[in-house]
Amino acid sequence: MKQWLQRLTWRELFPLVYMLAISACSATYGLVNSADRPIHIIKFGIDDYIPFWEAFIIPYIIWGPFIFISLVFMCFLNREEYYKYIVNSVVGHIICYIVYINYQTHVPRPEITDDTFLLNLVKYIYSNDLPYNCFPSIHVLTTWLLMRSFQKVAMPKLLRLAINILCYSIYLSTLFVKQHYIPDLIIAIILGEALIFATNAAASKIKEKRAARSVYLAKQKAKGANLPG
Repeated sequence: MKQWLQRLTWRELFPLVYMLAISACSATYGLVNSADRPIHIIKFGIDDYIPFWEAFIIPYIIWGPFIFISLVFMCFLNREEYYKYIVNSVVGHIICYIVYINYQTHVPRPEITDDTFLLNLVKYIYSNDLPYNCFPSIHVLTTWLLMRSFQKVAMPKLLRLAINILCYSIYLSTLFVKQHYIPDLIIAIILGEALIFATNAAASKIKEKRAARSVYLAKQKAKGANLPG
């Protein structure tokens, strides 16, 4: 591990800077998270039967460090998927913000009076994130994009299983800590799949153009070599 780190160059490390684009998107979230616009509630009947379960605040909070650490590793394990994730995440944030500005949703939260470690974590999240802008869920969108990206990364089966379990626990956490309703998750996943389809199509087109150009240059070079001296 130490030898691998010593071999890293600034050129290899520079792509990590692109993660700042995601940080910039997250930093601007507060601009659209307010109660100064009409609010709407979008939910299914089953949402009323989902209980509040404070234990799920752990995977909910783990989401941020999990995304960051995963992207660092993905940057070196599969650079193409890393770039796709950056683009999808930034575009996804922008689309979500446009929806939030024009159609703000709301998820009522339970009143928390007890004083325990987990409940204090919930109260901390509630105090730093107003109960608006829930549809679609950025938590779910970014986690879904990451889980799908990891499908293209070679890794041990047990590690892949652990990542998938953590991702699904993050999805569920948004429901059990009363941050989102089921429609918020569904639309986030649909949006994620649309973004993945678009970036994969764009990447294929770019590869086709590069391959065609390489063939063209090779032919031109061959013609030049066959010209009489």
